[in-house]
Amino acid sequence: MIVEAGHFALILAFALSLAQASAPLIGARRGDAALMAVGASAALGQFVLVALAFAALAWAHLASDFSVLNVAENSHSAAPAIYKFSGVWGNHEGSMLLWSLILAAFGAIVAVFGRSLPSRLRADALAVQGMISAAFLAFILLTSNPFERLSPAPFEGQDLNPILQDPGLAIHPPLLYLGYVGFSIVFSFAAAALIEGRIDAAWARYVRPFALIAWCFLTLGIAVGSYWAYYTLGWGGFWFWDPVENASLMPWLAGTAFIHSAAVMEKRDALKVWTIFLAILVFSFSLLGTFLVRSGVLTSVHAFASDPRRGVFILVILAAFIAGPLALFAWRAPTLRQGGLFAPISREGALVLNNLLLTTVCAIVFFGTLYPLALEQATGEKITVGAPFFNLTAGVLMMAIAFATPFGFSLAWKRGDLLGVAQRLAVAFAGGFVVLVALIAFLRGGPVLAPLAAALAVFVMLGTLSEIVSRAWR
Repeated sequence: MIVEAGHFALILAFALSLAQASAPLIGARRGDAALMAVGASAALGQFVLVALAFAALAWAHLASDFSVLNVAENSHSAAPAIYKFSGVWGNHEGSMLLWSLILAAFGAIVAVFGRSLPSRLRADALAVQGMISAAFLAFILLTSNPFERLSPAPFEGQDLNPILQDPGLAIHPPLLYLGYVGFSIVFSFAAAALIEGRIDAAWARYVRPFALIAWCFLTLGIAVGSYWAYYTLGWGGFWFWDPVENASLMPWLAGTAFIHSAAVMEKRDALKVWTIFLAILVFSFSLLGTFLVRSGVLTSVHAFASDPRRGVFILVILAAFIAGPLALFAWRAPTLRQGGLFAPISREGALVLNNLLLTTVCAIVFFGTLYPLALEQATGEKITVGAPFFNLTAGVLMMAIAFATPFGFSLAWKRGDLLGVAQRLAVAFAGGFVVLVALIAFLRGGPVLAPLAAALAVFVMLGTLSEIVSRAWR
């Protein structure tokens, strides 16, 4: 009965997501405060219902209810409680339910804590968030029902994949999803701003906290997953350029660029068009990663085996939520007023350079990950793009970003003194050089990039600390 209640709650949540997607959007166009208020109420109700559905599935796993297909395929009565619970999201259906729960949670946060936002902007953002929720809840209900019953019920379950029975993997997916889905709020606010045709520094102040929270969770999720792969799979390094891991790296790179761009927009009211474009791009990469993992087009230790219907459904979602906002962006971008000017040698200029390098790395990872798939579909030829390509392209550019970081941190807004900054970074230069020479001597012909990366890390840390200390003494 609890399982059926969870399924019914999910259906009601889908109905509320449709109300959230339509009523506030119509209310904002008509100036109807009552209709706009429906968005917040629907967002809160949807979160409660999806949470109830998730709790019902978690109960089925913890109680070893093998009459539920999801439990029978991913749990075992003798499994420790932590792996019974992590089995809830250790599969396609449960992980999509977790995705929808986090999506609803972020909508509820805007509903509760967004009362200070302009009413029309808040209503439009909640409407866009409702559209995203409706799409994923429809996907779950139509193709990935986690509450499907099994008759007759087996005496014992098949157990969770042994490779996933690890504390790191128990927390890796939730952290990663908090990052992926957290950027949906940034996307929703960007779409809402384009609908309203009003984008200013205040918008950047509203959005940056959400972006920072999502970025922090995504960073933690990637770090935990990398460490797990290092000691469990024996990759021989913390990053192996696995296609599915690359799918999580792309939104991280775009999200990092967005956070820096939003800082310029908030401080100097500049880079408006670019910042909005990045907001759309980062969530688009999150959706692309979801498609790659669940469509079966990639072979990876992380990829879920899935039927073609799921891949097609997610591809439709991906196309709708990329094409729609990009069309809106193309319509509104020429009308957006550009903000303040700044010199190339300034903190704003350094952040623009940072953005260009990060997006170039993102494009390289995108190309290297998807080119083999496109080539196979077009010609039938199978090739592999591996670590040598990524290390010599993305790796080198990431080192350039690391080298530029202390300079950007130390330059003044609007117009900076590059020579003065270089002089203040003399100690950091010396520290990095000492580490580089020491590691080259110690490794004696070993990896080339490792000593450079370690030296750059020391340079970045010392450069950042020296700037903090100098500001504290002023």
